[in-house]
Amino acid sequence: MRTRYGPKTRKALSNDAIQDLYKDGFFDDWKAAAEIAIEINKNIPKYWGQVRAEAVRFIIQRNLYKNGFSVKKRTNEQRLEWRADGE
Repeated sequence: MRTRYGPKTRKALSNDAIQDLYKDGFFDDWKAAAEIAIEINKNIPKYWGQVRAEAVRFIIQRNLYKNGFSVKKRTNEQRLEWRADGE
């Protein structure tokens, strides 16, 4: 969890958390952005700023798509939801 000069950044922790969630099968069902944010925040220290549901879209774009994970997105009553694309 530490880099050479201290703990990992919040961005690095959220990237690691979203990859772990994908690998553990968290995205097998449709998940709302708020549910994903709660799971990501479990890996971020409480005294740091927490990930909001609005930022989940950027974390997924920045991390899952670039690393080759396949995720589908849908809009359900103006709420974004994601799940793993059947591989």
